[in-house]
Amino acid sequence: MRSLVLATTWLALGCFAQEPTQPTPFLDAAVIQAHSPAYHGVATTLDAASTPDYTNLHAASAADAGGSLHLSVVASGTIPRFPDGFVRSVAVFGYAWVDGETNRGIVAVIHPTIGRDSHQNPDGWHTHPVLLSAGTASSTFCLAGIGPSQGGLTLRDEVLELNIALSQAGVSATALDVAASFVVVGDAGCAELAPGVRLGVQVLDTQTL
Repeated sequence: MRSLVLATTWLALGCFAQEPTQPTPFLDAAVIQAHSPAYHGVATTLDAASTPDYTNLHAASAADAGGSLHLSVVASGTIPRFPDGFVRSVAVFGYAWVDGETNRGIVAVIHPTIGRDSHQNPDGWHTHPVLLSAGTASSTFCLAGIGPSQGGLTLRDEVLELNIALSQAGVSATALDVAASFVVVGDAGCAELAPGVRLGVQVLDTQTL
């Protein structure tokens, strides 16, 4: 049940067309029901020893050009274009580029096990602007807000590239401090996004921008 609540909350948040700095004050029960996926066995914790090579970052970049934000990561292994066993074992896996001063960022995520939350590429990799807050003993950050999917992605072997309009990103390249790989987990120490629903972000690896 805890895994199901975690999953449906992530999905429902992603469907609200809102600024990432405005966390959803409530979750409509109809929205949750519409996004309740039929799945089993999603982990709410992570065994760090089981993480594959592509969770480790070799390099990362961020640049502004022509009104767009261009982001990239280079992983230490081939990034799966389609879900593999690790991706299916967690609620959400992704890469993030974050402004440490405002806690705003952009993420590229994949979460086939918990279902769809994006019109951009619902069964594969897609993007979201996010807002993070201070973490807990078990999570590096807490998830405080998430906006609709907007950016475009290119995936080639160990490289993932993301392009998004600056007006949609809400953050510039010069403001971004760090890139990271991460998973989303349930965390009772995070603030409620909905009654009884608290989501943490566990950072797996980082690269300074």
